[in-house]
Amino acid sequence: MSDVCNVVVIGAGIAGLSAASRLFEAGYKNTVILEASDRIGGRIQTVQFGDGPYPVELGANWIHGSSLSNSVFKVADTIGALSPYRILNRASSRFLREDGTEIERVTVVKAYYIYKHVEEELYNIVFETTPSGSDRTFLPLTQFRQRLKEERENLVGTTSQSDLNDIKLVHNALENYLRFHEGDELDRVAWELGASSWVVPEGGDVHIPGGYRQVLDYIIRNIPAEAIRFNSEVERVSYSRDGAKVRVQTGDGHVIKADHVIVTCSLGYLKKHHTSIFDPPLPKTKVATIESMAMGRVNKIFLVFDRPVTAPTYKNIALAWENTDIGDDKRHWYRRIFGFDQVFTKTNTIIAWIAGDGAEHMESLTDEEIGNTCVSVLRQFLGNRIIPALKSIRVSRWCSNPYTLGSYSYQTPRLTRGEQEELARPVRACEGRPVLLFAGEAMANGCTHGARDTGLKASETLISFYERKQCKAKL
Repeated sequence: MSDVCNVVVIGAGIAGLSAASRLFEAGYKNTVILEASDRIGGRIQTVQFGDGPYPVELGANWIHGSSLSNSVFKVADTIGALSPYRILNRASSRFLREDGTEIERVTVVKAYYIYKHVEEELYNIVFETTPSGSDRTFLPLTQFRQRLKEERENLVGTTSQSDLNDIKLVHNALENYLRFHEGDELDRVAWELGASSWVVPEGGDVHIPGGYRQVLDYIIRNIPAEAIRFNSEVERVSYSRDGAKVRVQTGDGHVIKADHVIVTCSLGYLKKHHTSIFDPPLPKTKVATIESMAMGRVNKIFLVFDRPVTAPTYKNIALAWENTDIGDDKRHWYRRIFGFDQVFTKTNTIIAWIAGDGAEHMESLTDEEIGNTCVSVLRQFLGNRIIPALKSIRVSRWCSNPYTLGSYSYQTPRLTRGEQEELARPVRACEGRPVLLFAGEAMANGCTHGARDTGLKASETLISFYERKQCKAKL
């Protein structure tokens, strides 16, 4: 069974939906979206869970950059989805030692200032350095840890040993924050020198109280329901550069012939399947980029208690681990938990953030095992006090999700200069027709607005192509 259309969009995440929405808006009605799962959103997954009417986010959590220059913030602002308005402030967390005592606020502020100073220093190096020739093209993120250590050493002689110890504990917690912010263990991550694609708008990180799904619903408002085909995993994309249509085959044997295909599946999915999906294989430069970049390992743990467990005394707590080693067998996987945040729209629900080796290992455990461990950790860091009874737990498992195979992308020490631009570059037929186009957060900054922007860019590439053809026909 087969049919014919103008454009096939692979993936109904925010990149694919943004691309399709723009095409329908421009009059390209013969567009089909193939989604492997049974829902839209991809790594945006808004679900009802916990106490109260507001949902929680198993995937994308914030809009990074509260500015109208941010395409996702602009949508959320347009539809009135940002009330009550809340900007994330990590500095407000209370940092607790393993013995249940709290690190003094003045010491936390000092440690946090050092962390932000090092962050700004490294950002300046990244954004102001333009490598040339055989120069190294990246800054390894292990340098962050090294610079924090050097800054602490500079305090010796002017700071008491107890304060130095506490500053180190705060930095241990902030390194866990850095792991989940960047996506993985620090020795795996690198920042590309001279790259501007990772820059996010100013304004801080803002939450969408009623859920990211509101943004998706606005984006799909002009996409006919029948244009989105669920449970349609693409197994083969056969293309040529001689002007023939692209042949797209799904797992159930259905074939669609299209003039163009916009590929928006996750980098993790591409890494595993690009050799079997694309015929002929993708260009070597694009394959090199897919293989050099990596997919992050970040997860969330939502815990619901029968009454408040951290509020009102502790809204957000950061775990200042003395030892952050999780062991070769990952038995101490919980040491990758940055902390527990009060879900700000709820009273009895908290969220734990975990990244790296600990996040991946956690997915091999049952919800009960994860919940029991989290309760033990909470009890320890709260001074072994009696805490409310755990009622339910909801855990994300992005690493083992077959359609994402990870949380969000990052660059590694294997990176090549300009690799994100290469990943986004269309594959064109001999007459210049864009046959395969690519979009998603991996081609931008790892954020939802980056994914949306690349989806819009892919659609605009097609629209511009046909506008040029019409102009030539008129000439």
